Amino acid sequence: MLRGKNIFENIFVKNLISHVNYCAPDWGETDCSYGYNKFYYFIEGDATLIIEGDEYRPEPEELFLIPADTRHTYFHDPARHVYKYWCHFDVRLSDGRKLAYSPRGVKCRIPRQKILPVFEKLIDSYNSADPLDTLAEKSALLEILRLFMGNVDYVGILPENPDDFISTVNDYVMRNIGSAITLRDLAGIVHLHPNYFIQYFRKHYNVSPIEHVRILRLEKASQLLVQHPERSVGEIAMEVGFRDYRYFSRIFRKRYGITPSTYKKLAGGKQEARQHP
Repeated sequence: MLRGKNIFENIFVKNLISHVNYCAPDWGETDCSYGYNKFYYFIEGDATLIIEGDEYRPEPEELFLIPADTRHTYFHDPARHVYKYWCHFDVRLSDGRKLAYSPRGVKCRIPRQKILPVFEKLIDSYNSADPLDTLAEKSALLEILRLFMGNVDYVGILPENPDDFISTVNDYVMRNIGSAITLRDLAGIVHLHPNYFIQYFRKHYNVSPIEHVRILRLEKASQLLVQHPERSVGEIAMEVGFRDYRYFSRIFRKRYGITPSTYKKLAGGKQEARQHP
């Protein structure tokens, strides 16, 4: 599924802010979402992160990624202050795509002796007035990204481009059109968290994933009604995944303006006219 070209080849990164500190007692927000990405590297303390409904309790030496536009909650126990290195940053892949949330690509453990020098370089460069240190800043951020990507299943946080994405979804639906298809099934084949999958789908296709599956089922049913007028409407409905005939008939009429039985008769009449011009 991934991806003929190297999507990291022309990657754009920009550090927005980077720091290391003990968190204030009131550190935390609920159901927030920002247009930038976050890295949190935990040294000590008792924190809780809830990302798209998934709860995490960070351990020392764990690096967490919270992608841009991802709903999340964070807080800590003030009696056990969190001490962490962190940065907010922008990143765009070669084709302009952003990172996405995936439970398989949200955290990894990196020994502090390996990553702290890189974070220190990032922070020092960020605070420097020397224009040349902008290069060091970008270099450090890229190295943190490399360390993170090298320790997670990064396929899940690199969403498909829209054309590949919809092709993958459609192929899966058509192969399983007679079976029950869940939102989790669809999100899983493109390695995305279900909540992010819904957001991505609506943004690019202006319809929910489940409604898209319903449309594909109806389109397949309409094809079969034309191709096989000898078959019953109920049989065709079952073949494309509709177990309730009344429901099938209702939504078919809503989409095509006529009942499936009428559609079938009209299709049969056209075929007969072709055979006897």
